[in-house]
Amino acid sequence: MVNELTLYEEITKISEDYFGPMAPRFVSRMVANHLHKEPKRVTAKDLPELITWIRLAACLLTEETETINEFVARLDTLSKSKRR
Repeated sequence: MVNELTLYEEITKISEDYFGPMAPRFVSRMVANHLHKEPKRVTAKDLPELITWIRLAACLLTEETETINEFVARLDTLSKSKRR
C-alpha cells in the first residue's frame, strides 16, 4: 500500500523549495489565517484562494519575480491536477 501525500503535504513540499524548513509554518499560517481552517483540511477548492495569498506573501518577502512566478506556476499545476 502506497501512502499518498495529503494536499497540505504536497503544498508544503513545493513550498520547501522556496522557504526551506520554514515552509510547514508558512503554509499552515496561510491556511489558518486566510482560509480559516486547519491545514490538514485544505481541499482542491481552496487552492486558487490559497495560491493568491501565497503569491502576495511571497511578493512581500522578495522582489525575485521569476522565482515567485515559478513557485506559483508549480502550485497552479498542483491545483489543476487536483481538479480532475
